[in-house]
Amino acid sequence: MNGIKRMQFYISRTKTDAESGNIVSVFVCGKNESQWCWVASAFVVQLINQGVPFNTLLKTGDRNYQVGSRVEVYEFALRTMANDTGGDNLESLPTVTV
Repeated sequence: MNGIKRMQFYISRTKTDAESGNIVSVFVCGKNESQWCWVASAFVVQLINQGVPFNTLLKTGDRNYQVGSRVEVYEFALRTMANDTGGDNLESLPTVTV
């Protein structure tokens, strides 16, 4: 587990607030559909709603975070996700980038 730096996901869907233009929800997924897609999405949205800037959670070359963009969810976010779902289960996440 010590070698894990970040996880690689792809943006599947996003929803933007019409008035502010802010992203209000994002569905991210690894290579395979799994419960982690939903966990990752819910976690990111939760932190966005708490005021954490989107670009501190996800990193991508596409500034608009369009559907199909590859993103990386940072390690601190993943560890919190794993803890929130009953333990440190990072091994079961779909795609590891080191």
